[in-house]
Amino acid sequence: MTDRYTEQLEKRQNTPKDTIQTVLSLIGVFTVPFIFIILGVFVNFYFIVVAVCAFFFAVYGSYYILNGLYVEYEYTVTNSNITVDKVIGKSRRKMIMSVDIRKFNSLAKLKNADIESKKYEKIFRASITPDGDDVFAAEMHLDKFGGDCLLLFSPNEKTLESMLPYLKNTIRISLRNSGIHIKSTAVQTDDTFQPQKTQPPVTNKAKSENKSVESGKNNTESKKTDTKQETDNKAESKKTDTKQETGNKIESKKTDTKQETDNMTDKSGNSKQGQKKKGKKKK
Repeated sequence: MTDRYTEQLEKRQNTPKDTIQTVLSLIGVFTVPFIFIILGVFVNFYFIVVAVCAFFFAVYGSYYILNGLYVEYEYTVTNSNITVDKVIGKSRRKMIMSVDIRKFNSLAKLKNADIESKKYEKIFRASITPDGDDVFAAEMHLDKFGGDCLLLFSPNEKTLESMLPYLKNTIRISLRNSGIHIKSTAVQTDDTFQPQKTQPPVTNKAKSENKSVESGKNNTESKKTDTKQETDNKAESKKTDTKQETGNKIESKKTDTKQETDNMTDKSGNSKQGQKKKGKKKK
């Protein structure tokens, strides 16, 4: 059985807070060195050297801040497990969470989810927008955090399709009733989460019994094949004998008919010769 694998990478949209940080970083790049240049001109020349160093530090700091504002979220679905990672600046990766989809107690769009009246031990934020139409809310109980947790993320149709077979029936019905129709060709699973059962080790006795059963099956199959072959041979032999007997009868009948015809011809010839002799005598 092949594993079901789906991967989705989405860039987080910038928020007003990100815009403010970007503007302040750019202002700092030019403001800090400018202040030290003024001090170098009017106070001491060494401040100009400090201004040059401050400029390089400001550029590096701004780059680090702006690079940190470029955030992508990656959703990886492998069979019944979903892993959510945060990718910062296309270079740093941080895992937000990894959970079995069958542990989801609810899954709905954020605008339709009733989360305001509930208290969560942990909220995992991994959505493209804070509260857009593409944001889904998934509730689950995680013992690791000691209670109910909430995942906010933005799965596309392909990711939802991969998750669908492992969602509870109540969640699938709720999604369908809310107008979310997802096509899935996967086999539906049970509602309840059940750990995978391991097969008990096969003992030597069991192996011997299996071999005996298999040997008995092979013998039975061989007997059936021999019986069928013998029956076919008998039927074929009987057909051949019948055909040969029929041919002999036909040949014998033809021979008798020909002999009888020849006899009748001889008699007719003799009769004609007798009549000729009588005619000569009368003359």
